[in-house]
Amino acid sequence: MDRRNALKNLGILSGSLMLFPSCDFSQEKVILTLNKLKITESEVLLMKELVDCLVPDGEFSGAGALQVQDVVWVMSDDCLDSATQDSFLRGLKTFESLIKNVGGKSFQKMTQEERVNTLAEIVEPSETEPDPDKKDVISFIEITKDFTILGYMNSEYIMTEVMPYSLIPGTYGLCETIDNDKRINVNA
Repeated sequence: MDRRNALKNLGILSGSLMLFPSCDFSQEKVILTLNKLKITESEVLLMKELVDCLVPDGEFSGAGALQVQDVVWVMSDDCLDSATQDSFLRGLKTFESLIKNVGGKSFQKMTQEERVNTLAEIVEPSETEPDPDKKDVISFIEITKDFTILGYMNSEYIMTEVMPYSLIPGTYGLCETIDNDKRINVNA
């Protein structure tokens, strides 16, 4: 037996055994890292589907087309206190399983009508005290809805094409007749 080859093989084997525990293939890769949040690819896709369900495409572009989910992530990272942020993340983690329990299918496989009905059934108040997982999912849905509306209404598309924002609306002191066909910006 060649001792040199045996020692070399033993060194390679022990080195690879030391590296093997650091190769964790069980967790999903983080593709979006913010100050406090670390978001995986499946969570990004789920949020895009959810904001698109909340403000769907129609006469105007929907929230998914305007990438409003990025606003939801940033606002959740920057503006929520740590307790609310923890509830938001727990709701995000348990959202899909609760949707499957209530709606019978994955959120991505549902039609728009099924999604709306399932979300309404989850958020609808009940006489019994909801379990903590459902509270977190309700909190997650409400926070997402609030930030989606905020991001959508303040998007460049809405502010320039749908309801143009005028920095100085009209002349000071003059009355103007309101035209019902004219879109006005509620933020002006």
